[in-house]
Amino acid sequence: MEKNTRLCKHIAHHMIDAITNTPVDDAPCKHAMLSDVFPDDVYQQMLGNIPKKQAFRPMSLKLFHDNDGRSTRDLIELPEIGVARIAEDQQSLWWAVGTAIMSADVKSAVFDCLADDLAPVFGCKATEVNDQPVFVSTALRVETESYYMPPHFDDMPRVATMLLYLPQDDSLDGLGTSLYEYLPKWKRPFQAAHRELRRAPFLPNSGMYFSGNKRRTRPGWHGFERSNKAILGDAPRISLLTTWYTGTAETHADSPDVIPVGPLP
Repeated sequence: MEKNTRLCKHIAHHMIDAITNTPVDDAPCKHAMLSDVFPDDVYQQMLGNIPKKQAFRPMSLKLFHDNDGRSTRDLIELPEIGVARIAEDQQSLWWAVGTAIMSADVKSAVFDCLADDLAPVFGCKATEVNDQPVFVSTALRVETESYYMPPHFDDMPRVATMLLYLPQDDSLDGLGTSLYEYLPKWKRPFQAAHRELRRAPFLPNSGMYFSGNKRRTRPGWHGFERSNKAILGDAPRISLLTTWYTGTAETHADSPDVIPVGPLP
């Protein structure tokens, strides 16, 4: 596989600018809604080079399938394991995208913005979050049916998440991840325990990042609202999911797609 390191660095530097120039919101937890994540020409290349369905593997056929038993949530592990399954002329692009996202440079930009929420998760000072050993995974995902995920926390070793959306247009807006506040009992005699505060716009070249862990202040409640995808649009929901983890090589020995965060090539 040809590894286009120049393209990788171009993508990473553009992403870092997008992350550092986007204001961080505090409620319900520290997060940011990103736009212009990738260089426009690269984004168009990505849309024109979505791999064929056979290159994807089911995320969980038991949990996510249609009435005929076919998987409705599939993924390709970046930057190398899953990329080896796609067409050779597409491999260099997706290797560059995955390697850029998973680089220490992009991680540091995200962690700097989430430092106050990550500190209690790591058990360190906010100024020390970027000194912690961290692992990362990124997957290109295709979802062909909507689903519901109730408000929840991420368990350790997960510490932060970034979702990047890859639609052709705005017809799927409304299918982004939601962030929630947890209402005390006296506030919800006739309401659910969680109230949706923000939903990421599912728009071209956009995304969000947050720390979805349990904390005493600004807990990271997040989920996915039940949406009628047939009304919102029939196109597949395509996104990139990046997850950062704490732990050691032994912690992730059974997950070859989870690798140590490293420098740009």
